[in-house]
Amino acid sequence: MPPVAASPVFRRHLELVRERYFSRNPDLWPVFRDPSLARVIELRGQHVTPAERLCSYPGGTDLLGALRAERQMPEEGIVPGSPHERLVFAAALSKAWEDPASVENVITASCDPAIHGAMLGILANPNLVYREYCEMADELEKTVIRQIANLVGYDPEDATGIFTQGGTFCNLYGYLFGIRKTMPESLQLGLEYGQDYRMINSQGGHYSNTTNLSLLGVNLAKKTIRIQLTEANDIDLVDLESQLTACFRLGCVVPTIMLTMGTTDTFGVDRVKPVHDLSLRLCERFGVTTPPHIHVDAAVGWPLIFFLDYDFAANPLEIDEITLEGLLRTVERFRELRYADSFTVDFQKWGYVPYTSSLVMVKHRDSMKALEHDPENFSYFEKDIQGQTHLQSTIECSRGAAGLFGAYSAMQYLGKSGYRILIANTLQNANYMRQRLAISPGAFVIAPENHGPSVAFRLYDPARVSDPAAEFERDKALSADPAYRRRVQQNNAYHREVFLRRGKRGLYTNWVEFAMHTDYDATDRWEPLPGEKAVFMNPYTDREHIDAFLARLHG
Repeated sequence: MPPVAASPVFRRHLELVRERYFSRNPDLWPVFRDPSLARVIELRGQHVTPAERLCSYPGGTDLLGALRAERQMPEEGIVPGSPHERLVFAAALSKAWEDPASVENVITASCDPAIHGAMLGILANPNLVYREYCEMADELEKTVIRQIANLVGYDPEDATGIFTQGGTFCNLYGYLFGIRKTMPESLQLGLEYGQDYRMINSQGGHYSNTTNLSLLGVNLAKKTIRIQLTEANDIDLVDLESQLTACFRLGCVVPTIMLTMGTTDTFGVDRVKPVHDLSLRLCERFGVTTPPHIHVDAAVGWPLIFFLDYDFAANPLEIDEITLEGLLRTVERFRELRYADSFTVDFQKWGYVPYTSSLVMVKHRDSMKALEHDPENFSYFEKDIQGQTHLQSTIECSRGAAGLFGAYSAMQYLGKSGYRILIANTLQNANYMRQRLAISPGAFVIAPENHGPSVAFRLYDPARVSDPAAEFERDKALSADPAYRRRVQQNNAYHREVFLRRGKRGLYTNWVEFAMHTDYDATDRWEPLPGEKAVFMNPYTDREHIDAFLARLHG
């Protein structure tokens, strides 16, 4: 079956969004009239491949040498209005996420209104940690929180949240909520005081799920349970029930269950309601008075909440049938996000907002009280104003507002309609890639039922492997047999060599050491399988770029 074409109606919607919100047009967004910004935009708009960018920049090699040779700041400053060539050079040759070929990861170009909003936030320079230091910016933060709460199904009068420094910090808050609620003494006495505990996350979660625990002082080997994955790379609910039952039976506290809705490499989406229901059922069974805090790392997938009230039957955007069907299935899972106690929102990813712009959403504002430190620690803040923000509950002493202003601006200018068009376009591109790979010799799409923006795949030598699907199943069948080992290593080496030989052509993809896992053996042991991925969040990417990549698929 040939890949489905995007409808003319959808293309018109997309082109209008690109023209209004991604054109860097100074007539629409006067901020881009600044001479330095205009020059950087022009240079980056040439879309030169990464290997050729330095040589293509006028005097680029010399400028790099001069930059590396700098040791002293100048005695006298530069006259205002004079361009600084090295500054422009560094900006122009930073990673060009607006290049249509850039699909390496869950990162993308910022939209024009988000840049506009972020620059207003930078100009105002509020510190969100304290009402007196931010004044009206505090109201803007509360407004965004209410809007996200409404979108996901939280009570906007009870929900709260914090803009913070990236998704890792959001997930750190998720762990802290659970620790402080189930083990309140830990605030003063640490994690090793009192009852035994186990932190729970999945084997498919972001690496911050583990690094945050290390940061908190958790013994990773003895105090963490990593739940197995299904074939779709989401959390195995059967294994979760078994592990949670064992913990409660032994009187072991489980502070936090960390879920993921949109894994980085294959867009696995965990179910939330079954975990919520399981937790309550087992807590009642074993007399656990404080249930685990359920935090969802939705940093990648959260924008799908813009489709929660989309009319899938009428389909006014004329999203193609395959994408619409997959989107509907995935959105049904995102309806369950409202059962989470907190979740991570990364505007800086699929939200098209500049770094850093991350929000941890909290279902019940009372959760923040569990994090509160003694007011005596905040002696140089006015007591009457302290309670107006989450000053005593935040990790940071400084919370910049550029991400907040960028997020609010993007949401207001794009609206749900604009976001839906952008998201649907990226999903249609991803499905086009999957359809083309499915008929490409030697190619196997990993987790094809995950209709997110991430497309992970393995390549096999077509001269040696006639059935990639069968070969992939053999790779998955973990075995200690030396012949199995040699065969998997040969397959891995072939794909890796192709990836390196092809280079950055057509699309700039990424190599992933853990694209999929083998089957579990009798002792629950497993091993990662490497592969390649393309993440279609880029609003500038078209099918011609995918076709150019596939024409050189095997190098």
